[in-house]
Amino acid sequence: MKPFSLILIVKNRPQQLANVLESVSLSTKRPNDIHVVAMDDIPYTSPYITDGTLFVHRLESSETLPLAKARNTGAHHAKTDTLIFLDVDCIVSPTLFETMIHKLDNKTVVTAYPRYLKTLPSHGRYNHLTENAVTHPGRESIAENVPAIHTKFWSLVYAINSATYQEIGGFDESFVGYGGEDTDFAQSFHRADISLIFVKDYVLHQYHTKYDPPLNYFENIIVNARRYKEKWGTYPMTAWLDAFKKMGLIAYEDDIMIKRYPSEKEISDAISHHPY
Repeated sequence: MKPFSLILIVKNRPQQLANVLESVSLSTKRPNDIHVVAMDDIPYTSPYITDGTLFVHRLESSETLPLAKARNTGAHHAKTDTLIFLDVDCIVSPTLFETMIHKLDNKTVVTAYPRYLKTLPSHGRYNHLTENAVTHPGRESIAENVPAIHTKFWSLVYAINSATYQEIGGFDESFVGYGGEDTDFAQSFHRADISLIFVKDYVLHQYHTKYDPPLNYFENIIVNARRYKEKWGTYPMTAWLDAFKKMGLIAYEDDIMIKRYPSEKEISDAISHHPY
């Protein structure tokens, strides 16, 4: 199997990173090089990857969560022509990398299915955790090994050839913070006639606090929704925008008008304990 580079971005997730790197160390096919792009100043190390393949890159940015820039930084440092991007909240199945790369070519972006853990585990041993994970009905129903609707792309886990990544132009760094950069990337590869393919393999998503709707990223989502509309002519993240509208936070048609910002209580009340 051809060599591949693994790219992880992280902010304030030391246990999650330790868990995902443990799962990587147990894979049937190991990465040629692993690039951790850190959006914080935690001194990340790993007891599981000790063979000189792990590189940590500090990302200096005025943004609190420069996701697009972090992914582009990881791609820039990759040492192979095959890139696998993995969310730090994932734990990979032993066969995941092998399964994904088998399906990858210059006209595909390859992804896999998530299953969700209800707690943050203390280790990354996939086979010991999978029986306690739950599937996501909206993801599990997507057909495997045939082109999927590009809007189903999610940066949780995906493989792409470096040449394809460069053709697309990487992630658009004008999207700041959280929200919209995945949808923009998907629209870019769709316009380039590149297909999204799901393969029948899994990552486990480690539980973390989440908000439904994500009021904690309210301002980022508004800025990025406006940017996307300017670029592509339609709004992304409409479920979230509709929720904000229903709460009386915004009005939106041709443009988004902020009527008020969410209160601290509204943000706190939006915390969801559902695994996905």
